[in-house]
Amino acid sequence: MSDLGRTMVTSAEQRAEPRLRVGEAGLIALDEHSSVGCLVHDVSNGGVRITLPDAAIIPDVFLLVASCLPAATVCRVIWREDEMIGARFQPQDNRA
Repeated sequence: MSDLGRTMVTSAEQRAEPRLRVGEAGLIALDEHSSVGCLVHDVSNGGVRITLPDAAIIPDVFLLVASCLPAATVCRVIWREDEMIGARFQPQDNRA
């Protein structure tokens, strides 16, 4: 097997769930009064990968709104680079 083949297998094994590539615009709420635009690259049942001009300004827990999601969704940053964030969806608290 070539090195490329091994890399592809290793990468696939690291993903817990399949991802759907979407490439749609979204908004991240920074606080009650401000938000920043982002691009949602892909979505899985458990999380999302997004890009934006400055990932450092995004808090560790944020609210994401995008048409590819059924509702505004609370996310927790798992990893971040200069312009990219990988985040996990936070479970909804169903207390009444």
